[in-house]
Order: sequence, then structure tokens, then C-alpha cells
Amino acid sequence: MDQYAVNKAIWGAGTWDAIATLIASVGPKLLDEVLVGPGVDVLDVATGSGSSIAIPAAQRGATVVGCDLIAENFVAGRRRAAEAGVEVEWVEADVEDLPFEDGRFDRVFSTFGHMFAPDHAKAGAELVRVCKPGGTIALATWLPTGYAGRLFEVVGRHLPSAPSGPMPSAWGEPDHVRAMMPAVDFAFRPDVVVLAAPTVEEFAAFYAENFGPLVLARQALGPGWAALHDDLLAYDNEWNTATDGTLRIPADYLVSIGTTSARG
Repeated sequence: MDQYAVNKAIWGAGTWDAIATLIASVGPKLLDEVLVGPGVDVLDVATGSGSSIAIPAAQRGATVVGCDLIAENFVAGRRRAAEAGVEVEWVEADVEDLPFEDGRFDRVFSTFGHMFAPDHAKAGAELVRVCKPGGTIALATWLPTGYAGRLFEVVGRHLPSAPSGPMPSAWGEPDHVRAMMPAVDFAFRPDVVVLAAPTVEEFAAFYAENFGPLVLARQALGPGWAALHDDLLAYDNEWNTATDGTLRIPADYLVSIGTTSARG
């Protein structure tokens, strides 16, 4: 199975619309920092069901395209857009080969999406290619040292083989972002989103049932899943800051906002 097919299998295995509720606040917060409104063409890369960027951007009057590797996510996306009273164009697409012309969009966003493309250089080049000269690229990516960045290390210890190439959390390092998109003048800042659930056990069960990488890991490991599940519970307890029996985990991420250079 090639890497494209592997990625489709991983991210199509869970229910992203459910997972997205945990991080839905990240997109509107990012939009507050970037000028988005009527007359602005927006691309939301790896949009999922659109709750983070695509739908909030459309609510601000922008013309929005949301693209994702998993077209099944658009069922929930269309429902959410209809409930919000906005229109979004939904396009099935691989971030390493976006089906849009050069310089089409004023603003290109990705929140915790493009970072999972196997070829970081191709993904970065495509984000730049489809953005207008002088346009804005805005990204939110997990920090390697944060909860979400280190979670993949926990999972990886239980899998028979790890994928080659840089880790997705490399996108949480400013030097890596600059190296992947040298034609963009970036500014960076850290931020945090708080993951919450009634209990640690309920959070772990929710993730196991809905988060694509864990859904596939559970299927692949069979009886070995119990050991991973125990490690995930221990990991969540380690990061949990709540003292009342609930779960509250601060998940650190990097905000990267940059302007593309003129291309001649």
C-alpha cells in the first residue's frame, strides 16, 4: 500500500467531526489574527468537517474552499454549513498535490492538518503555490514537546514499524516551517488549547473510538491493544491538570502566520 493509501486509511478510520469538537476554538482564534471577510478567497487545507476554519471564515463573509483527503468528512461539513447558514465549496484533495491553480487564494489555512502529509516539502510547496503573491498562510501545528506531539511517540512504541521521514510534530518548530516554505516571511507564537472531558477514562475511550490513528492501531494490535490502552491512560493522567476527577489537558501548539513573497 502506498503512503497516499495509508494516509487515507488512517484518517478515514475514525470520526473526525467528533474529534474536531475538542479543538474547534483554534480556528476562530486564528481568524481573529488574519484579515478575512467579504471579497477574500480562503482555502482551508485538511478542513475535515470545516468547523475550525472553513465555516467560521464563511460566516465572516469570505469565499471559502475546504479541501480534505477524506471526502466522507464533507457529509458532516455540509450539515454544519447549512446549520450556520453559509456556503462552502468542498473538494477532495491531497495537500501534496492540490487541484487548484497557482495563486488562486488570498488566504491559505491549515489547523493540525497539512502537518500529517508524509512529504513535508511537497506539502509546504503546495500551500505556497496556491496562495497569491503577498497573500497570507496561517497554520496551527502541535509542538513536539506538547501533549499531542508526544502522544504519537506513545502510540509508536506499540506499533511494529514507524513511518519514515520527519515526524508530523516537526511542523511545531519554527526552523522547520521556514525550511519547508522559504518564500514565506513567517512570524511565530505559541498557544494552547485545553482538551476537556468528564473523566480520563471517558476521554481515552472517546479517542479510541473516533481518532483515526487509534482506531487503526486498535484493529492492528488485537490483544496487544490492552497494553497501549494502559499506556494511554497513564499518559493522560500524567498530563491532566484537573483535581476534581475530570480531565483538563493543555495541548500546546505553534501558530505560524506568514506573507508570501512576490513571484516573478
